Amino acid sequence: MKKEVMAPLVALVLPLLLSACSQHVPSVSTSAPEATGAARQFVARGNEPFWTLKVNGDILAWITPDHLEGRQLHADKVVSGDRTTYTGTDQGKAFSLVIEPKPCTDSMSGETFTHTSTWIYAGERNSGCAGEGN
Repeated sequence: MKKEVMAPLVALVLPLLLSACSQHVPSVSTSAPEATGAARQFVARGNEPFWTLKVNGDILAWITPDHLEGRQLHADKVVSGDRTTYTGTDQGKAFSLVIEPKPCTDSMSGETFTHTSTWIYAGERNSGCAGEGN
């Protein structure tokens, strides 16, 4: 090869070869995020009636067309296997949000999610989808 081609080629390939030989081993955690105390954030949503719950630790922000700013609900969190349940009371009314890792498709938009959600407030049950994030 010509010298003009060889120098840039070596400059590109050499760092790749050196990084492949690196002694650095990435750390791998074998514990689940729940076990380390990290708060998982979920967004659960459903249609007819429209509702959204933004979960951040033990706080649920319940958003509806009537409460676009979101009502703050304090919840107790229980993790059992893959299922995460948030429970509490709001003005004397019991509520629970159950999130499970099952594929879910929004019934109106067709958007797919990694989790299903079930929201029960004062005995009224609503099903929807959920995903991790904020």
